Amino acid sequence: MRIHKVNLLTKLLISYLLVLMFPVIVILCYYYPYSAEVVKEKEMDWNAHITEQFMTSMDTFTRYVYNLPFELVQNREFKMYKAEESDYQRVLIANEMKKYNATDAFIYNTLLYVKNIGYLFSKTGSAYSLEDLSIPGVGYYYENWAHEDMIQTLNDLHSPVVRPVENVVVPGNNRVRMLTFVQPLPVGGSNSPGAVMIMIREDTIVRMMKSVSETYSGDFFVLDGQGRRLVSSSDASYQSSDDFKKLVHRLGEESVSSSGIHTISGSDYLVSSSVSDKNGWKYVSLLPVSKSLQGIRTIQLNTAILVGLILLLEVFIIYVSIRKNYQPIRRLVDLAVHVFEPLERKPMNEIDTIKYTLEELSQANSKLDEHVRGSLPIMRDNLLFELVSGHIPDWESFEQEARRVGIRFHHDNYTVAVLCCESDGAGLDKILACCRDYEGLLPDDAQGCFFKSIYQQELILVCSHTADFPIKFCMERLHDEILERTGQQTAIGIGKPSAAQSPVDLHLSYLQALRTAEFLRIRKTGTVLIFDNLEIPQTGAVSYFAEILQSLELAILKNDAAMLASLAERMIGYLSNDSLPPHMIRSVYLNTVTVIFNGLQRFRHDDQSLLRLTEAAFNHRYTLEQMIGIIRESYAKLCEMISETLPVSRTATQEEILSLIAEKGMDPNCSLQMMADYFDMSVSNFSHHFKKTMGQNFKEYIDQLRIQKSIQLLRDSEETLESISQQVGYTNTSSFIRSFKKMVGTTPGQYRNTHKA
Repeated sequence: MRIHKVNLLTKLLISYLLVLMFPVIVILCYYYPYSAEVVKEKEMDWNAHITEQFMTSMDTFTRYVYNLPFELVQNREFKMYKAEESDYQRVLIANEMKKYNATDAFIYNTLLYVKNIGYLFSKTGSAYSLEDLSIPGVGYYYENWAHEDMIQTLNDLHSPVVRPVENVVVPGNNRVRMLTFVQPLPVGGSNSPGAVMIMIREDTIVRMMKSVSETYSGDFFVLDGQGRRLVSSSDASYQSSDDFKKLVHRLGEESVSSSGIHTISGSDYLVSSSVSDKNGWKYVSLLPVSKSLQGIRTIQLNTAILVGLILLLEVFIIYVSIRKNYQPIRRLVDLAVHVFEPLERKPMNEIDTIKYTLEELSQANSKLDEHVRGSLPIMRDNLLFELVSGHIPDWESFEQEARRVGIRFHHDNYTVAVLCCESDGAGLDKILACCRDYEGLLPDDAQGCFFKSIYQQELILVCSHTADFPIKFCMERLHDEILERTGQQTAIGIGKPSAAQSPVDLHLSYLQALRTAEFLRIRKTGTVLIFDNLEIPQTGAVSYFAEILQSLELAILKNDAAMLASLAERMIGYLSNDSLPPHMIRSVYLNTVTVIFNGLQRFRHDDQSLLRLTEAAFNHRYTLEQMIGIIRESYAKLCEMISETLPVSRTATQEEILSLIAEKGMDPNCSLQMMADYFDMSVSNFSHHFKKTMGQNFKEYIDQLRIQKSIQLLRDSEETLESISQQVGYTNTSSFIRSFKKMVGTTPGQYRNTHKA
């Protein structure tokens, strides 16, 4: 007995050790070698995706840069060939340049160079001579661009030029790193009247790089079509190495996007490059492999330590348990033999006895499990849903399972109906109970089975019947019965009756019933409808929807709350259109709320209430009114967030307005635009504020002020009408005469003659 005991303990200890070593072997042989490769592939795909996103963002903003020269040439207010002859034309050019101030978030400044006068006009309204650009702090002084080369480039430019990021001393003696675009007017013209210099701050581009992903820790580089580096997100030490220069040179020669792992100064980097089809620029991102693998290395190390500790602890526990507790185990074995007495008792050791006991327990558990799963109602419902879902290949397979749960169809024609109701839980159970009672009331030429769908608030009927059975009349009676017994309204969609040759025909009938029920639920045009009577007008408004959706995304990107609200209301009107098929309503709704929620996530990505609202918005069973309500609530919240992020406009007091008018009111350049710029307000906001503050609009007030001044000059002086008109702010005498006659009722000459007499 002693020898047998020792052998048993040894066997048990060895078997447990083998079981415990198996997962360790799997980890060592599979997980460790391949986990790092999997992480590299995922990181490479993510790196390429981030690069594509950054390229798309840059293409969006540089499109305006490349189109600006054409816009300037097409502006009829620019008469650059006459600028040499008239100071007025120069002032007009300066004022017109202020209108090209639409992309301040990306473009630092735009300078229009007029060749025949040697002046550059800024979009801020300033004008610089060529000599100003050679004086730091006065104009825009390029430290690495010789002034003579700059003048020659501006005068002889025939094609666009992009200068890499370099130091520029801006007015005020601040040093800023700029990416500069220089383009002729018109592009490619041999007798260009000038050129356009567009300056973009390096830190603006770097912020755009970092905004692509908050968690991305790699570096971005932008190369032009010749492989020259234009912008980089950081000045990493490896940029001066030969490996990096060779990599940049090789990427510059490639004309397609690529991803891979490259070695630079002894370190591996995930390198992804994308080539823009707009301007041929190459966008390159570098992420150290060590950073991408840092998390998996830590997990591997922690896993190895944890597994080792578990193994040591388990070995110790197993040995002590088997060694010290052999007698209790023996008593347990005796009990097992007593409970599960073999029919033919054979000598068995402890392991064989435990094995026999486990087999008996397993058989008893299988029988109990089969008994539980044999619950007929549940199995019946599962089988019927498998049938209408198209998961049963043929009728023979269905009939084999159907006999086990007591289902037997006697007729050759089949129809599927879907019942949608507004209640769930106890209310749905009441409706199901009513439907089950109705099964027994069906006539002899029909046989039906009701069951719950996997979707809430939905019941399904599979009906076998004769060819002439009035299925719609039968469902109308069922609707009335449910309404009378439960007080619940239901929408019943009926599929097309057919002689089902295979279960696939029943699946098609189910899909038709679903579509019909959805039509009734959304349109609320009735309670019972068969698919053959479903009339959905054809519509070709998909492109209109796509156009509104694209405009909605652009409004969110521009933080334009007014445009966002207008477009959202247009989308609601499109959604409410009776000609829109019900199966498209949900698609339009989902696309719209997805765009709006993406905008909301941009402002508050960690807002838990916003996450709950997002989850609720994608509920499967919303009505049209609820969809419209969710869209309105969501875009109103987004408009509120956008308004909170916009800077507060400055307001002007009446004293400030009167003081400025007293100073500038007789200046020909005094305009609504000038007043709005002075008070840092938009033209529309200032116009509204002026009328509210002064009691009349700006033009009427200025004209009245000027005419009153001219009346005083007509009475007290002998100056000519031309001189008086210039003194009171009119650029020509005819405009002065028209305004005077409109306000006073007579011409200035008649007024002077009358009051002199």
